Amino acid sequence: MRAPAYLNGAKHLDSKKLPEARRHSRDTAESLREQAAACRRLAAAARTRAGTTSLSALADHFDDQARKLDPMSMFR
Repeated sequence: MRAPAYLNGAKHLDSKKLPEARRHSRDTAESLREQAAACRRLAAAARTRAGTTSLSALADHFDDQARKLDPMSMFR
């Protein structure tokens, strides 16, 4: 039997769910980055200024959401 991580009896952080949660966040952040890239490609091909602006704003939104989930995703 392992001793508690802290004298006050706090649980260990090395639970089995933690890596899975990180992997899920990483996958979700990567998916959001891909959506942002697709929006930027569509923005480049848009026929109107409003379309370009809207798609660029959506891409920025996806990037912001990805950054909140996994701050390191912007460096991959």
